[in-house]
Amino acid sequence: MSRNIRLMTGPYLQDGRGVCVSQHLIQEGGTQVMGGTHECDLNITGNYSRLYHLALDKEDGLSWLYGKRAKDTIERLEKAVELLSTDQYVRTVDNCNKCGFRTGVGKGLADPYSDENRRGDYWAPTPGNAGYALNILLGWAREFPEGEWDLI
Repeated sequence: MSRNIRLMTGPYLQDGRGVCVSQHLIQEGGTQVMGGTHECDLNITGNYSRLYHLALDKEDGLSWLYGKRAKDTIERLEKAVELLSTDQYVRTVDNCNKCGFRTGVGKGLADPYSDENRRGDYWAPTPGNAGYALNILLGWAREFPEGEWDLI
């Protein structure tokens, strides 16, 4: 199961808030808007959840962000991104071992950094994939430090 995480602020018809609008276009996530979006709303696959429990918060994982001000989450997001890396799609034993998550999928890959092994594997629960998503959130937190995280 995936989760949408949004950074909220400003006027909104129902509760006085709305989704922040970034200066940066994103085209990532489990559900993507055709042509990209500037809205601070990212769908993250549940496949990464074990990694978020290891790198972000042992008990709550990604849900740790819920209801917090963005500025209060920057330091922990930075540490989690540093631990996980942002090297998308690469599935090796080395990058999984550094955060304690073992997938075993690195065995037998002649060149884990080749285009063949990197192409389009968003769903793979690799540290780099999980870290890449957190890095997007970190960018939003820096851009809108007074925003508040919402998970749906």
